[in-house]
Amino acid sequence: MKHFNQKQNPVRLLMAIGAVAVSVGSGQALADTASADATASVVTPISISNTADLAFGKFARGAGGSVVMAPNGTRSGSGVVLLSGTPGAAASFTVSGEPSVTYAITLPGTVEITDGASGSMDVASFTSSPSATGTLSSGGSQTVNVGATLAVGATQTAGAYTGSFDVSVEYN
Repeated sequence: MKHFNQKQNPVRLLMAIGAVAVSVGSGQALADTASADATASVVTPISISNTADLAFGKFARGAGGSVVMAPNGTRSGSGVVLLSGTPGAAASFTVSGEPSVTYAITLPGTVEITDGASGSMDVASFTSSPSATGTLSSGGSQTVNVGATLAVGATQTAGAYTGSFDVSVEYN
């Protein structure tokens, strides 16, 4: 390599230094790239279906009060006379979805049932088993039982009363 005298040709010296720098760094990249995988997991949608309706059974209004149907199917009354021939039943639902996943249960507030004429009663204080949160089995299903309290007036009109309510489920 030829030596340069700085006083003789500074431009040539700078060009030579630049050429050396380019040749030394030519094996090094000025940019780089990395890869990542994109993944997704689609789960079975959660669903709920009614398998048994909530029934408070037969009773006489007495002084008025309430009939309580527990999620386990146990019925009790206060201020009413419960008839033993038709004990009623808790509502039952089947929840289906992704195996071993937890979900939230949403119960209604107060709903009204009517006799189709002028009589009505309120159903409130809904409870469920499991309560608030359930876990689907390894097969992807679980039964949810629902009970509630029926308010009976002291002058409640005799007759058959009906109405409906919604129970919702959502993955946690």
